[in-house]
Amino acid sequence: MKIFAHRGSSLIWPENTLSAFDQAHACDAAGFETDLRLSHDGEIILSHDDELSRVGVKGKRISALKAADICQLTIFSANGRCKDKLITLENLLTRYPDKDYIFDCKIANPQLMEKLKSLLETLHFHDKIWFLSWSRSADECVRDFFPAAPFFPRENRTRAWGLLSLIGLGRLAEPTNTILALPAYHAGLPLFDTKQIRSMEERGKQFMGYLVNSRRDFIRCVESGVRQVLTDRPDLISGYLRERPAG
Repeated sequence: MKIFAHRGSSLIWPENTLSAFDQAHACDAAGFETDLRLSHDGEIILSHDDELSRVGVKGKRISALKAADICQLTIFSANGRCKDKLITLENLLTRYPDKDYIFDCKIANPQLMEKLKSLLETLHFHDKIWFLSWSRSADECVRDFFPAAPFFPRENRTRAWGLLSLIGLGRLAEPTNTILALPAYHAGLPLFDTKQIRSMEERGKQFMGYLVNSRRDFIRCVESGVRQVLTDRPDLISGYLRERPAG
């Protein structure tokens, strides 16, 4: 099972910071998911939100600040016990050039795509990159600049598919995307099973379980044959994998 770390090890460390990604790497995460935004001077910053009060910085916006000033800001973990500074995407890619990546594009902005494409070309970066976006316009930006890259369906399409999956009719609403994802459970009911996962793989699709942050979710993924998971706690998933007997 391949572990993707959601914003790094983000339930313990400040999300989208080097400490979060360093800890995820130490827990054997093969890939990272991270959020892309643009600073006022056009640099790609890793941040889920534009306004930073949720991570302990009030009155500051990524879009209104220069990258050098943003990278001096200290943000905090969800429990307030750890702190670190915001970073650019270039910081992360330079530090971990061999990881697989999921880029969550938070804005529909051709300038972001142009900057990303230029950065990847400059770094001679590999093509093991998936995209995630939440609007039609952001999807179009991704397709314009990265037509060959797999991208996840938007949230509303995934939600409809997941709800129909609850009653065994998921195939009717399955998105056409080549990479798909669902949580293990909704309202205590499982959203996927071995037959469904095998069917997707036979049709050339890849599937990811998310956000897998508990033993229950992990066991459901293992028993269903899920090959990759997105988690806020790569330490837990790595530990569960080590506990399982070989074979």
